[in-house]
Amino acid sequence: MSARPIVTALFFTVLAVASLHTQSTVHAQATVTDLNEAGWKAVQNGDGDRGSVLFARALALRPRDPVLLLGAGASAHLQGKPQEAIVRLQQALQFDPKLTTAAQLLGQIAYDQGQVDLAIQTYEQALKYAPANAEIARQLEMWRRDAKVHENFQEVRYDRFKVMFEGHEEQLLAVQVSAILSRAFWRVSEKIGEYPSDTIVAVLYTEKQFRDTTRAPEWSGGLYDGRIRVPTGGATQNPSLFEAVLAHELTHAVVAHIARRGVPVWLHEGLAQYFEGADPQAARRRMKASGRSIPLIRFEGTFTNLNAADATVAYDESLLAVSVIMDRPGFGWGPLLHALADGQPFARAIDSFGFSYADLEAPFTR
Repeated sequence: MSARPIVTALFFTVLAVASLHTQSTVHAQATVTDLNEAGWKAVQNGDGDRGSVLFARALALRPRDPVLLLGAGASAHLQGKPQEAIVRLQQALQFDPKLTTAAQLLGQIAYDQGQVDLAIQTYEQALKYAPANAEIARQLEMWRRDAKVHENFQEVRYDRFKVMFEGHEEQLLAVQVSAILSRAFWRVSEKIGEYPSDTIVAVLYTEKQFRDTTRAPEWSGGLYDGRIRVPTGGATQNPSLFEAVLAHELTHAVVAHIARRGVPVWLHEGLAQYFEGADPQAARRRMKASGRSIPLIRFEGTFTNLNAADATVAYDESLLAVSVIMDRPGFGWGPLLHALADGQPFARAIDSFGFSYADLEAPFTR
């Protein structure tokens, strides 16, 4: 299950242009302004590569400008280069501590990379300059609660994974989980055609810790909200199901690191089920027995407010729709995800690949 508030594209062109410093010649000012505006348009369009080039050229002319550094950090974030983004955003805040947008993005990236102390410190500092910002205050409180729960947790690191756990007796399980996640990562990434380099954090909980921390619905066996969060009870009770849950949440992480916005929730969940090994035929039988179907477009938003019956329909339809696409050999998952991240509505993006919503709904509407 994915409940991740995907980091929204940064619509800062007006702010950026208005904020540029002016201590330069008229000609240089026009040049930097043009590069800055073009860079933010690239960021708006989800084009981190172009944004990175444009902001680098502008920074060569004005290396200490905080708005240009913010743009470079946002571009690096879109490129999947979190450490480069962190450095650029810290530089932006060094030159302008009041640049709240840079603090918000830095805090979120640091948290996603498992650097919780940096995330909390960044938001605490931001609130000094923007005390009325309710979103920063809310997120900071959540991170503080999260840190409190995890203050006695240990961690193991393997490849791109950091697995957090509580108690020495869970260390062997944490090592096993990191190996399961690594295998799933290479399988999912090979099929999708991209291999995100970001750190992926997984947290192992007791059942009570999981429910208290995530507030996930009772029917949820795991959660991805920027971190993979799973209760460990299933590891001994049903090892194969536990491994499937890890593969499911790992898929959410891979997709989120490729496309940080724009992916319909049903597509997230359909892909996650596919890679966990869910059975499309069983989903088809359940749909037939229930006699119910709901248009997929209704499931582009969150699943977390669904009751158990509607959640079953949503998950079954998502799996069947993704299976339709998977049946086409060599389908370009990477290009589709990037098109969605660039802001294309799903119906338009999938049409360019020769599919329509009606095609994807055919297995449960015929």
